Amino acid sequence: MEIKPIVTEDFVVLDDESMLSELIGKMKTFEKRVGLVFRKDKYLGLIEKKKLLKSRIDVTKTKIKNYVQNTPILNENADIIETAYLMYQSNIKHVPVEREKKIIGVVSSLDLVRLAIKLPEMKKVKVKDIKLSKTAKINKTDPIATAMTIMHQERVDHLPVFDQGKVYGIISFKDILRRYLNWSPKRDVSAKFNQMANSGGALANMPKLDQLPVSDFSTNDNLFNVQSNESLVNATKVMVDNRLSDLLVMENNEFVGLLTVKNILRNVSSLKVPKNYNIKFVGLNDTKLNPYQKYTVKKIASNEAFKLQRKINNEMNLVIHLKDYDKGGKQKFSIHLRIETPGQMISSEQHDWELETALRKVFNNAKNSVKKKFRGDSSWDKPYE
Repeated sequence: MEIKPIVTEDFVVLDDESMLSELIGKMKTFEKRVGLVFRKDKYLGLIEKKKLLKSRIDVTKTKIKNYVQNTPILNENADIIETAYLMYQSNIKHVPVEREKKIIGVVSSLDLVRLAIKLPEMKKVKVKDIKLSKTAKINKTDPIATAMTIMHQERVDHLPVFDQGKVYGIISFKDILRRYLNWSPKRDVSAKFNQMANSGGALANMPKLDQLPVSDFSTNDNLFNVQSNESLVNATKVMVDNRLSDLLVMENNEFVGLLTVKNILRNVSSLKVPKNYNIKFVGLNDTKLNPYQKYTVKKIASNEAFKLQRKINNEMNLVIHLKDYDKGGKQKFSIHLRIETPGQMISSEQHDWELETALRKVFNNAKNSVKKKFRGDSSWDKPYE
């Protein structure tokens, strides 16, 4: 399954010499969550709005280049499990996506888990099978500064709020922004925020923040929670439908932990199997392909081999013969693929005017042949994606 269906344009573009305040302004004007940072035409990294607003910095005096988070760039045909593994290991919530060496959008971790629950392996997973986040308990009478400190230290956006040992509500970083900065995802930051930013830090200078109780900020109506024996698919749907990055998990009316997007990413990335294949290219260096086209061939072949391995579940060798030739004054491509597994050999051949089309078609043909040979295997009951 590829990430192409969940690529969005939820980003703005800025030069690395710009100030962070300019980035914040653009994010709010265009209602975007991510800033992609470039130096001329070179991608340097990204900045996420939520992480930026949590920072105790003066956004009017800090340049973007000092706050960039380096990330890889994924192809739009990247596999969902590989993407989940990358995002979990890199601790990022967004990753840029390219097509033909040009960034076309970003993928968010929440959209990724929405797609991931369609994987056959996820259908029988229950919430209790996931390692939940255990956060420090906070009482409704505790100062809001305590909640903010826990959020920062434990890298969570939500905290359960208790009253005499029972769940009273939940507090989110967004609640704090709305309450103190009059902020919302669909509206520009208030004049109060700008005034505070100009005076030396969006959060550091909040007057009386330390003294106000958590109950002034927490939400106890429309409190979303899920039982530990609920399916992960249903729990994830609640998170996606309500754009939640965290969900309270209960068991016999007792709070047992938080289900986070990162928890789900960890589970999805665990489906990644160790590489157990080899790819040999024949004729690649004899073609007229430029370096980027050769890189694309190798990248696509690697992605497709990974998908095949998940289904075959055995070691395999792939031999890919490439030829380009002139036909009527135009370049045409011929690709022959041979897949060797213990006791089996599968061949596929394809000709096309477009290189990527020919390569993907030859792999699709091979997948259909593999499916027929493994017809008795129940893992092939679902369409290959």
